[in-house]
Amino acid sequence: MVAHLLRLRFRLLLNGFTRSTWTLVSTVIGAAWGLFVLVGLVIGMIALSFTEPLWVWTVSVIAGAAAVLGWIVIPLLLRGMDQSLSVEKLRIFPLPPRRLLVALLVVGLLGVPGLVTLVAGLSTTLSWIGEPVALIAAPFAAVLGVATCVTASRAFESVGASLAAGRRYREVMGVLVFVPLILLGPIIGIAGSSIATLSEDLPGIARGVSWTPLGAAWSIPGDLALERPLEALAKAGIAVATLAVLLLLWRHSLATLLVTPARTSSGSGSAKGLGPFAWYPATPTGAVAARTTVYWMRDPRYGGSLIMLPLLAVIAVFLAFTGSDWFLSALGPIIAATLAITLCAEVSYDGTAFASHLSSGVSGVADRAGRVVTLGLIAVPLVVVATVVPLLVLGRGDEIPALLGIGLGLLLTGFGVSSIASARFLLPVPAAGESPFKTPPGSTFTSQLGMYAAWLVVFGLAAPELALGIAAVVTGNVILGVAALVVGIVLGTVFMLVGIRQGGALLERRGPELLASLMQARGA
Repeated sequence: MVAHLLRLRFRLLLNGFTRSTWTLVSTVIGAAWGLFVLVGLVIGMIALSFTEPLWVWTVSVIAGAAAVLGWIVIPLLLRGMDQSLSVEKLRIFPLPPRRLLVALLVVGLLGVPGLVTLVAGLSTTLSWIGEPVALIAAPFAAVLGVATCVTASRAFESVGASLAAGRRYREVMGVLVFVPLILLGPIIGIAGSSIATLSEDLPGIARGVSWTPLGAAWSIPGDLALERPLEALAKAGIAVATLAVLLLLWRHSLATLLVTPARTSSGSGSAKGLGPFAWYPATPTGAVAARTTVYWMRDPRYGGSLIMLPLLAVIAVFLAFTGSDWFLSALGPIIAATLAITLCAEVSYDGTAFASHLSSGVSGVADRAGRVVTLGLIAVPLVVVATVVPLLVLGRGDEIPALLGIGLGLLLTGFGVSSIASARFLLPVPAAGESPFKTPPGSTFTSQLGMYAAWLVVFGLAAPELALGIAAVVTGNVILGVAALVVGIVLGTVFMLVGIRQGGALLERRGPELLASLMQARGA
């Protein structure tokens, strides 16, 4: 079975090359880059052998633990990139779990990521050239560590396979995968600013990690070189026990998956009651608000816009720690400006389901008002909290009326402008079920001009509260700040009501045209 699965794996890989020239080119470039990194790693390990054993051990433990963690996390976040030999595809064959486990383990070790990790792990042997005992133990520890990497990856992937069968898991992972990417800048900045202090703590960090399943195997040669044989023996026991537990977990999950029918994401029958439809009045506006509330709760394309908000807060706090607190003090208005034009994509998110909306005969005003109510219940508290809390923490409570007036003015004005804009043009958005960060077909700079124009209109209409608020912050005049708050709320409410009415009338006139555009965009 092992040989058969290996031949199948490499045949699928070769077939991918023959189907696409670009796949072959990208693979060759990736292989060349990987080879370059491996050569650099080998050279680095040789150079590391001339340093103190303590630092060789520190680097080996931390790098090895990072490798194990990467093997666990990356396949879970990027699930679906390579599922050619997934259990979901193999469950239709009468394969014993034990034989399948051995076959998949060997395939994982001899696959491209496994081979790269194995070469990298074995290269750590070169850093112990001056330590005979560690030099002998290093290859065995490396093989144990790499086996832990592959087994942990496969075990957690098998356990998560039942969850991944549902659409919700894939959608949530599609959103969460971008969180560390967005925070990569602050993480690098923090690491770079404290690298000198961190370097002094690395041995202590490595010592703690070495007693965990992540770093135990990689610590064995270093403990022997540092004359800690009892610790080396204890960590060998931890590493072997970890591998045994992972193999048992993997075998159990394989045995379960091989006899469990594939599940669909059609939903469960556990839901009771009307849900959000019981939260709102039994009116057309309440019905639209309830339906859009369901969207906000269950559609990751909506959640993808909200997940940016806490990330903005993290970036603001990071900048404040670096000595620049302007972003933190203006966090409320920034979040308000971000949410102000969210409704521009509302009809686009409906997709072809907009047909049932039109056939129901609900008025345009009720449609616009219902969507505003739902977003308002989310956005208004967020803007208030994001304005008040940072300013109180910074000791600038006198600026709260001014910045709150700017934030609420932008938000309410944006509700009105986007109520009209979403009935005027359609934004290209990912289809239902796709990643919220996927670039949709037809998405060009020209297609985004309508959204940018709506943004400019929002800021133009909110100019009075912007001017009063900025003047209040610059001069420290609390009366101007209160005036900005009053003007922002009153003027923003007026623009919101006018936008709901005008947008509703426009939607009633252009409803069939919008539906035709949606059908064409979806290829229906």
